[in-house]
Amino acid sequence: MKVLHLLGAPEDTGGILTVLRNLSALGPVTGQEHVVWVHRRFRETRRPPLTLHRGRFLLDESPRHLELLARAVPAWFELARAVRRLRPDALHAHSRGALPVAMLWAGLARRPILFSSHAYARRTGLYQRAARLRHLRFSVLTPNMARHYGLTPGRDGVAVVSECCADAFFEKPLAGPPRAAGEGPVRLVGLGNIVRWKNWHLLLQAIALLPPEQRARLVFDHWGPVPDDAACRRHREELQHLAERAAPARVAFRGLTLNVEQPLREADWFVLPSTNEPCSVALIESLALGRPAIVSASGGNVDIVEDGRTGLHFQPDDAADLSRALRRLLAGEVRPLPPEAIRESVRPRSASAVAAQYGALYEEVRLKRPSPAGSSGT
Repeated sequence: MKVLHLLGAPEDTGGILTVLRNLSALGPVTGQEHVVWVHRRFRETRRPPLTLHRGRFLLDESPRHLELLARAVPAWFELARAVRRLRPDALHAHSRGALPVAMLWAGLARRPILFSSHAYARRTGLYQRAARLRHLRFSVLTPNMARHYGLTPGRDGVAVVSECCADAFFEKPLAGPPRAAGEGPVRLVGLGNIVRWKNWHLLLQAIALLPPEQRARLVFDHWGPVPDDAACRRHREELQHLAERAAPARVAFRGLTLNVEQPLREADWFVLPSTNEPCSVALIESLALGRPAIVSASGGNVDIVEDGRTGLHFQPDDAADLSRALRRLLAGEVRPLPPEAIRESVRPRSASAVAAQYGALYEEVRLKRPSPAGSSGT
């Protein structure tokens, strides 16, 4: 089963690409071959390498939505040529920029395609129309995302298929439980790009609200790159100023890492302060190692983290509520489940489990059906 993924990414920034790498690694077992359509300026910086198809017009995201719509028609023609040349068995569109292309393919070409939403978009009506298209199979990452779009899994023909982490995370030794109060500083870790919507500033503001003696017992290490964008570089400078205000807490922005396991093991808690995070792969990786998480009560987090058991929820965009959660940690009031139980909570989000779910959907949207056994094919 060869699958062509419509993405249009110009940068190798993780997220969907991490999921596709996890699925590609299982190809010899699942029989799935994954080809990823990226933008022509894409430069691969992560491993393992992907099988790439480069295009000119498809672009995954843009703050100018009209640009994505304007690119859809030429990208649709590019798609038709790619299908003739690559001969995929199924098409899987992922990004906001790929949605109008998928709708054109299903509506005009009347050929099947799978679209997976990876975002909490404001224009929910467009997604509802896409879900109603006869030849377009629609999937979301979690039940909460379906609710955001006003869709009901099953009844509206909507599938729920999570992001995933590599099977290897479930085979590695578990991380130890968080340090008990008084055993040393509480170590927090965050993974992800330095972009404003990730809300790293919210965590630093929450730390600054703590009394100095409590701040002195906190360590926060952030791992992730600063995208090559002026706004992101300015935001990085803002974060440095906030980190100074959070002293005597020890805050460090350590840059890109290709080994997320080590910082997760060194921490006591994983922190994800973003609002409406769709379905964080780093969060799933943390839980798969048995590491509990502090997350905003929004997006996919509410479906992944069980408040008080596999982690803690705080109110979205509320630094004071996040600060209260940190006080509870420092006071030893939070007792998460043992690491073994935390791992089991996300086992259905392993790459092998997700590959099996996608395999069934790919059969539904297969572009060409195999000939019956014994048929001449004529």
